Amino acid sequence: MAGKSNDKFYKTVVFAEDMTDAMLDKALSTARDAFQLQVTSEKTFSTIAEFVRRNMEKEYGRGWNCVVGSSFGAYVTHEIKTYVYFSVASGVSVLVWRT
Repeated sequence: MAGKSNDKFYKTVVFAEDMTDAMLDKALSTARDAFQLQVTSEKTFSTIAEFVRRNMEKEYGRGWNCVVGSSFGAYVTHEIKTYVYFSVASGVSVLVWRT
């Protein structure tokens, strides 16, 4: 779980969401935790996306998707109360949804 120092360093800004409060908290804290991973390759964003997706599936079951990046467009269909679009680090956005 993200600590207070992580919360300050990786301030989240939610752009759009359709999630329960508990699920939203889990998605945001998991993303903050993912940004703390020691990833030293060109696949940083995909590693973070995989971490978030796996943790959401562990907590809420299968069917989760995650996109992480500094420039992407998306148009997705999602189950009710399973969508959030936010930033964790400056210039990096995260999209999480369940199908």
